[in-house]
Amino acid sequence: MVAGLANSDDVFEALLRRTITDSVIGGKEHRVSGSEDLIARLRHYERRALQEQLSTQTLQVISSARRLLGDRSEMGRYRDVGAP
Repeated sequence: MVAGLANSDDVFEALLRRTITDSVIGGKEHRVSGSEDLIARLRHYERRALQEQLSTQTLQVISSARRLLGDRSEMGRYRDVGAP
């Protein structure tokens, strides 16, 4: 049963990464305003990903998405959940 849980985590993370990537690409291609809202959501996702100890690949996708949207804060460099 534990293997099934790991597999569902992998599926969840893959879906999360794909959703983030599609949102950023779609917004950039269509010049959609509201990138500030998306950046705020990505910051929240990053905090939760750190809390839930998601993979470094997922954290990298979130961090890259924030950078592509112009967010220059360094939150992604912190591995401590309590970091600013």
